[in-house]
This record gives sequence, C-alpha cells and structure tokens, in this order.
Amino acid sequence: MKKNIIFLSFLSFVLICGIFYPLNKFLSKDKAKDLKTLTVEKAKSSIKAITPYLDKAIENSNDTNLITYIEAATKIENITTCFILNKNGKIIIHNNVSEWNTEKNSDIYNKAIVQQIELLQQMSDENFLLFSEPIAKNCTLFCVFSVQKANKMAKYWKIRYYTISMLIAFLVAITIYFFSKLLVLLPFNRTKKALENTGNNDKYTEITDIIISNIKKVTKRIEILEKDKESLSKIIEYSQQTSIRDSLIFIILNSLNKVVYAYDNTGKILKKDFEKGKHIFDISENPNLVQIVEKANENQGKEIKESLKNYMVSAISICNNGKIEGTIIKVR
Repeated sequence: MKKNIIFLSFLSFVLICGIFYPLNKFLSKDKAKDLKTLTVEKAKSSIKAITPYLDKAIENSNDTNLITYIEAATKIENITTCFILNKNGKIIIHNNVSEWNTEKNSDIYNKAIVQQIELLQQMSDENFLLFSEPIAKNCTLFCVFSVQKANKMAKYWKIRYYTISMLIAFLVAITIYFFSKLLVLLPFNRTKKALENTGNNDKYTEITDIIISNIKKVTKRIEILEKDKESLSKIIEYSQQTSIRDSLIFIILNSLNKVVYAYDNTGKILKKDFEKGKHIFDISENPNLVQIVEKANENQGKEIKESLKNYMVSAISICNNGKIEGTIIKVR
C-alpha cells in the first residue's frame, strides 16, 4: 500500500512537470523577445537622435564632426560599432580608424545599401544585430547592436520559471503523499490490525480488494489527465505563434469547449465571476460568442473572424488526426 502511495505521488510530480513544461517554454520565449525588443528600441532611439547631425556633417563634408558623432554613437549602451558606407560599399568613416577606406561586400550590407530603408538584421553571432539607416548623399549608417545582456537575462528568467515550476510540482506531490497516507494508509492499517485481531480474514481480504481497486481507479484517472496534458501542450504550442498582448480577451478551450485559460480586459464579453472548467456557454455574456466557437469547431484548423459589438473576434480549433484538441479565441 505504501509503495502505491509513493508511486502515486511520483506520478503526480511527473504529470505536473509535464504540464508546466510547454507553459514555461512559452513564457521564456515571450520574456526573451521582450528583453531583446527593449534593448534594440533603446539603442535605436539613441541613434536616431544623432542621425540629423551626421546628415549635416556629410552634406558639409565636415570630417571632424563625423568622427565626433560616430565615436559618440559607440559610447551608447549596447552599441559596439558604428560606420558609414557610401553607395559603392566603401567605408568613409568608422569608429575603428584601421577600417577606413575598406569595403563591405557581404549580402547583409549590400541589402541595406540597395533598399535604402531602415533595416534590422541578425548577424552570424546571435548576440549581435546589424541596424542600418539611409542618410545624406546616398550613404548608409550601420550600427552593431549587442543583445548579449538581454540573452543572459532571458536565460536567468528561464531558470527562474523552471525552478518555480519544480517547487510547485514537488509541493503538490508531497501534499498528495501526506493526504494519501492520512486518508488511505492509516485507516487501512487500522482496519487490517483490527481484522487480524478478530481473525476475520475473509472480511480483511474484501476490504483490501476494495482499497486496491480504488487506487487503480486513481491511477487510471492520472493516465487520463496525462493524455489531457498532451492536448493542452498542443494548444499552448499554437498560442506561442500568436501574440496575446494585443488581445483584449484571450480564451483557451479544451476539446469539450470548457475553459482552460481566459481573461477579459473589457468586462463586457465574459461574466465577471466566470470560472475555469466551465463551458464557454456558461461564462459568456453574449450568445454570439458561442456561435463563433461552434463555427470554428465546424471548420477545423480554419481561423474564423467575425465582429462582436465593437470588437473583432477570431477563433480557431486546433486539430490532431481529425480530432479537436481545443479552441483559441482572441478579441481585439
């Protein structure tokens, strides 16, 4: 009996870790993207403040000012290199004097020179981005942005997410173990001892069979929950491909159209006291929302878009081998 309880606790731990894994993966990617975007936007805004002065220095052929502003740009946080190429790909000014009058013929530079638009391109090293912007006399300003600090911070957040998840899973497993011991093992041992004292072996065997049968039922339910975990993973995996931050309402339903996750920033579409696990029909203030979900279920894998009051609703049913795993609803 004790071995069964330990096995049940361990299985619960594994199950919860499995559920948290795709969620942590999604949160880690989203955090890394936010940190990288913040670093780039801060560096970009600083460069744009210097660009007008570079234009003026180039138009007036003022090399002294060009050198001054290029060196000032490299002192901006997360900017490692700055230089200017003419239309032929030749460096006319660089923060490293030894690079002057050399040529840059790589595709990444040629693309910026030809298109003459603001570009942000990934360099061969994942810790660096190449920002380019057209300036006066068909020249192009290039700056290398370092996102190394952002990447390190993202790894820290990833470790933090996984650590918290492991602690939660461990605490739940320990709780299940002690509750099972208190509610199952101790009564079982007391009953066993009492029956042994009375010599009623048949009754003891009957009670033992009942308890073992209940444990098997619990184990079977855990296996079913593990299958639900796979469906939830597919839903969360899909939601990684979409941005929920610009959604006023975001809802994830399981295969039975019951709420797995939801929030409503408008306070008008979902009931204020809605609960997870409820059917979408039970928590919706507007029956048209249910009709949109039904259309999404009928058109599996196809995104359904319709207006609802003053909002735009999009819904899509995620399928696996012809079976609906869940539905994602966004309202903007």
